[in-house]
Amino acid sequence: MLILRYNKKFMKIFLTKSCLSFLTAVLTLAVFNISICFAAEFEAAVYFSDGTVKSGQLSIPANKPLKLNMPDSGDIYTSDMVTGEPVRYGRVKKIYLDSISKIEFFLQKQEMLRKWKFISQTHYDPNTAEADYTPAEKEYSGEPYPLIYLAASITANSGELFAGHLYSTALYLKTADSVEKLPLLSKVRGKQGQSLDDLVYITCIKFIDPANVFSEFDNFTLNNFKLKNNDKCFAVTQRSLTPVPAAIDLAANSVSVRSALGENVFLAIVRDGNYLVGFPSKGPQDLFQLTQEHLARVKDFYNDRSLIAVMISDSGNELYSLVNLRRRYAETNFGDIGGEWDNASGGIVEPWRLSIWRWRYDKQNNELVLTARGTFNRLIFKPGDKTPRVKIEENLWISIEK
Repeated sequence: MLILRYNKKFMKIFLTKSCLSFLTAVLTLAVFNISICFAAEFEAAVYFSDGTVKSGQLSIPANKPLKLNMPDSGDIYTSDMVTGEPVRYGRVKKIYLDSISKIEFFLQKQEMLRKWKFISQTHYDPNTAEADYTPAEKEYSGEPYPLIYLAASITANSGELFAGHLYSTALYLKTADSVEKLPLLSKVRGKQGQSLDDLVYITCIKFIDPANVFSEFDNFTLNNFKLKNNDKCFAVTQRSLTPVPAAIDLAANSVSVRSALGENVFLAIVRDGNYLVGFPSKGPQDLFQLTQEHLARVKDFYNDRSLIAVMISDSGNELYSLVNLRRRYAETNFGDIGGEWDNASGGIVEPWRLSIWRWRYDKQNNELVLTARGTFNRLIFKPGDKTPRVKIEENLWISIEK
């Protein structure tokens, strides 16, 4: 039932509960149909940082394009107001889903923060134009929370590669059971009390050509490496550096990797608490030394970084490094640094992870730029616990035949 009441100042519309429920259902269904069901759908696989892989039909409301902010790629030049150096503005590129073959997200920065507010003010005398430039005092509250920053690269069907930061948007993944909303973000913030490892984000989206559908599992028979009881296996795809689920078959002496979708993989076997990682060798000494120098310069949450091995890509433009990482805790005269508070144990713990880092290699200038990271496994240890030993194992260096 719909009742209208009108007076000189305004009109009110009153709806009975039954009418309101009906209209709400109709409007919800209409919006859902317009934004989801009527949008073009594309077969895709979505990889997450915790190793989860989901596949189905991916769509974006109203078939809108993704917006990618590409720094230093515009046509407008100016001078920096402070340094006077030449500056080039970026530009925003619009890219539609039907022209994309892959979207990758790379971890640029990660940090633990706390809420704060200023509790003092800067004093300025308008009569003398004198100011107190002492930094204003801050007051912190609440538990620390994790924050990560993500860069993105989009590979077009033409093979062109575009890199930058995506404007926040949402895609929808339809499977046989449900429709899931997938936010695409350049900054992911956790809740108070969470750690960096608690944050789960999309690392890669692959659009699958129906004419070239890959098998759900890739199986590898290890001819030169004998698996043992209690061995565990971890896998990371080589190009997108995405952790993917892996399982061991002792009887067949093989490893099954799920949803690698044709990529080569890095394998790591955990044996007696130590890690054996498939890598061709330790790498050339000059590149190992160069990577070690650049690794020391990186500002990162993990303050203990041990380089195990390096490998140059086939193109010669990229370099992969195997890194043993730990967030060390220490007491100093300025207070405790490092480590992380763990609510479950009620004490300080030290997060650890074993990762592959990829660098862009500028051979002419002998410089490296960190572009992506992928992690085999994450654990937490007490400050006195030993860090897992990592050893390269050439017999685990395998490739998926395409």
